[in-house]
Amino acid sequence: MLDTAKRLFIENGYSKTNMEDIAEQAGFGVATVYNYFKTKEGMFAAMGREDMSELRTLGEAALADLPDDAVEGVLALLKVYLKVFDYISYAVMQEFIIQSKTSGPLYDEAERAITWQRDQVKIALDTAKASGRLDSGLDTSLMSYVVIDLFIRYTQRISNNRNNKHRFSELRKIINLVLRGWQLR
Repeated sequence: MLDTAKRLFIENGYSKTNMEDIAEQAGFGVATVYNYFKTKEGMFAAMGREDMSELRTLGEAALADLPDDAVEGVLALLKVYLKVFDYISYAVMQEFIIQSKTSGPLYDEAERAITWQRDQVKIALDTAKASGRLDSGLDTSLMSYVVIDLFIRYTQRISNNRNNKHRFSELRKIINLVLRGWQLR
């Protein structure tokens, strides 16, 4: 069901896909689909939760193998988070961003993802700080908010890009500007 929904969301867009189309394409009755998912938004959120779970696991693996350079460690995590575009299209991401701005299942899922991403970035920063690679005065909790907020803005910008190209080098420069002053040599 979720695979069919994802395919239809990518092919037709979230707003142009309805539960009846998903049921028909998946080979289920509409009542069965509604039995599992009360709303299309709930189905979209479940799809996102599944994808984010995989990315969270990949982020945990990246944390286990952080580079010595603190900036590169953070960037390694952000590259993992960008793999979301391996699961969905830029257009679907754009619709997810729009739909997640109001309370409901998508908002909750977006908040859940942002929280674990901040937690992972904080771990990377704390690891660098503990090893003496970052200034001890750095508030890693606050910096994790800054980094993920920059990442969210970057993701929003690239999902709005009509030619669907993202240049990680731009995000790299920004993260460098933010963190380099805190790095110890």
